[in-house]
Amino acid sequence: MTTTAADHLAEWWSRAACKSADPELFFPISHSGPAGAQIMRAKAICSQCAVQDECLRYALAADPMHGVWGGMSEEERRLLRRREQKARARAARRASFSARV
Repeated sequence: MTTTAADHLAEWWSRAACKSADPELFFPISHSGPAGAQIMRAKAICSQCAVQDECLRYALAADPMHGVWGGMSEEERRLLRRREQKARARAARRASFSARV
């Protein structure tokens, strides 16, 4: 039997701490004011989740994703992606420089 991406998603998602929480908590309307407290409550649930890493990987792979996933807001995931892209670019430049030397 072949395992699909949907099967893998269903497997970890069934163990998510947010499964029993109000879904609206994870999808704030804004990033400031009362939404800030909402984001903090969502992140508190994420911090206790056994599948937080899988959730974050899912959100990063499915970009763009609205809301809190894997303990990170949209803005935090965007910053993480930029840092990772910059790190890959630096590594590629170093490898290119080393190959020339």
